[in-house]
Amino acid sequence: MQTVKALKAKLQKQWQNQVFYKQWLCGELSFPLQVSLKRPTDKQLLHDFAVLTAAQQAFERELLPHAGVSLLKQQVSYATMGRQNVPVAVVFESPEALARFCGKWQEWQQFIADAKRLQAGLPHVRIGQQVSIKQLLNHAGEWEKLIAIAHFFRANPLPGCYLRELPVAGVDSKFIEHRKQTVKTLLDAVLPADAINSQYTQMGEHGFEKRFGLRFDEPQIRFRLLDPQLYYEVGGLRDISLPISHFAQLSLMVDRVFITENLVNGLAFPNVKNALVIFGKGYSVQLLKQIQWLHRCRLYYWGDVDTDGFAMLSQIRGYFSNTQSLLMDEATLLATKPFWGAEALNKRQTPESLPNLIPAEAALYSKLKADHWQPRLRLEQERIPFSLLTEQLRQLGCK
Repeated sequence: MQTVKALKAKLQKQWQNQVFYKQWLCGELSFPLQVSLKRPTDKQLLHDFAVLTAAQQAFERELLPHAGVSLLKQQVSYATMGRQNVPVAVVFESPEALARFCGKWQEWQQFIADAKRLQAGLPHVRIGQQVSIKQLLNHAGEWEKLIAIAHFFRANPLPGCYLRELPVAGVDSKFIEHRKQTVKTLLDAVLPADAINSQYTQMGEHGFEKRFGLRFDEPQIRFRLLDPQLYYEVGGLRDISLPISHFAQLSLMVDRVFITENLVNGLAFPNVKNALVIFGKGYSVQLLKQIQWLHRCRLYYWGDVDTDGFAMLSQIRGYFSNTQSLLMDEATLLATKPFWGAEALNKRQTPESLPNLIPAEAALYSKLKADHWQPRLRLEQERIPFSLLTEQLRQLGCK
């Protein structure tokens, strides 16, 4: 006969699989609840009658401490053993009896309270659909605050403030920071489409703030003005850092923009009329793709001459087709042989070809991939003699 321990393990597994929560939500959980037991066979009764009788008595004794739980017996006819009064089910009189038996009474009470609170506070949100049972359980006791947050955004869509500024009673910014995914679920369910920027679906890189119209600590773009005549347009400044959204709004008399990955190269870059230099950030050059005015400029990218440098060139040219490479050609590479180094293995690119490269760049990339001159050849931009830069700028007609 099944033991009480085995029965409890079976029901606890159903609990973990959310069976009883789902049944309650669908209105299908009714009491008294009968949990069937496997009946002994005629053969078992014939050969192990005393053992089975003792097991049944032990089972009944173990159930005694559990209020509202009882053993249901029925008269069953057997071919050999005749009519026998055998256990056929365990009966739970109430949700409390079942929950206490499984050691889940407090969790059950909190779940019911939270579910009713959510259904009353946000009637259009469906538990098990928009909000999962797991989310409801994970935020036990927090739903009053979560509902208040949803009400605020519904009354104030795209608020344009920092999380720290949200005037929601009893809710601080840390509370939301640690529960963004669940808050997103609620807001997606209650806000109109025009109050959600659906372009942002992930929570990383301030995706939550971007999706729901909040301000955040933006990445900074650092740049230097290369024309002294431009200093006066920004109060005499020349080395400037701005949030990306502010940089996007700049209106300067600039027609050339240089991007360099090396800090010192950016600091020492020669003066060029109507130009500025942006200090690159490796693959975070993707930040620049939202800067629309760069499409109107002659754009130059100066990176290392290695497979990784060409991958970044390909990336930025994917955003700006007007991008030219600077000192990333075979002639520059061969003229600087004493300064060659080796590209780190974890930086080396694996694609056989890259999109967005012009034929000469693609040919050089292929040679670097094939170790044409030496294994993992790399020419770091800061090792290139400064005279080659000034000569290149002269050939470009920079003044």
